[in-house]
Amino acid sequence: MTESLKDQIYKYFFLKEANADIYFTENIYVPTGARGVFGGQVISQALAAATLTVNTRYSSLHSYFVLNGTKGEPIYYHVERIRDGKSFCTRNVLAKQKGNIIFSLSCSFKVFEPNSPEHQFKIPQVESPEFSLSKFTNSNSSTFVGGYKKLKYLSSEKVGRLSMDIYQSISKNEHTRASLDLLDTNTIAERKKSGTGFGDHEVVIPYNVWWFKLSENLENLHPQIHACLLAYISDHRMLTTTNLPHFYGKNYGKNKILMGASLDHAIWFHAPFRVDSWLLYELESPRRVDSRGLVFGKVFDKSGVLVASVAQEGLQRSVPVNPSSETIPSEKLFFKTTPPQNSYENIPSKL
Repeated sequence: MTESLKDQIYKYFFLKEANADIYFTENIYVPTGARGVFGGQVISQALAAATLTVNTRYSSLHSYFVLNGTKGEPIYYHVERIRDGKSFCTRNVLAKQKGNIIFSLSCSFKVFEPNSPEHQFKIPQVESPEFSLSKFTNSNSSTFVGGYKKLKYLSSEKVGRLSMDIYQSISKNEHTRASLDLLDTNTIAERKKSGTGFGDHEVVIPYNVWWFKLSENLENLHPQIHACLLAYISDHRMLTTTNLPHFYGKNYGKNKILMGASLDHAIWFHAPFRVDSWLLYELESPRRVDSRGLVFGKVFDKSGVLVASVAQEGLQRSVPVNPSSETIPSEKLFFKTTPPQNSYENIPSKL
């Protein structure tokens, strides 16, 4: 017998009903070194709570992180039914801990309209996940580009005890590939050992792209659960993308992070998908200024269909390791072309 949507939401997101339209969890995941609860957890649980109040498919969500969630206290999700229309349903969700609002989310659900016009841009030109897997497996290295191996989903015990396979994609574009190679831990180790360092021309573009899928067969999950799981995963490595030009390549070892936190998060769901099938996550950061970094993400299925779009702004405060040196906090990078190109020039300070 197929599990009910409510049963699956409890199983994978540990949400219990406290009262009408109020749900709570006592499972709090705080990543090592983080200031508070993992953003993907509250995003996915808030969406899951809203999902329990509607009978149609997901459309989009927009959210803000207000305060850091902490361990030791349950998080309550209060769902407000804004509107139930013929095509759209709208919900607001407030996540509270110890009576304080730590997160707010507005989400929209929509009845599917078949036979409507469609368009999209093509999937990035990368090798298949199987090629990336074989390339890694045949290597003697214990890491791959960006330090990835076959990583376990660090928060798996908080979300259905699932594990996730992550592999850095291998770009077919030479500029992108050269940039991503600068993230390779082996490249960094070899440069340090030889003492050659990185040249001024070796700037990492604020761009990343990787394959992922959850390891277990999840064909029996309701489509809404796949959406909530993607909401969880979508927060993964977003803030890291804003750091790439400033902490790797020519700037490796020159700066240190004081703090980082997600400020907001938005997702637009475009087409059905399964998170136990390979998905490609393309991330780029078009702007970082005032200690705030903006990141856009696109999620494609293996056939090239754009299934979801993501946006996030994060707070990233950093300082030079050597305050007397001229490092990125006082340097402005201007990339003359959008990814996957990597040409750049410095913006004059007066601008």
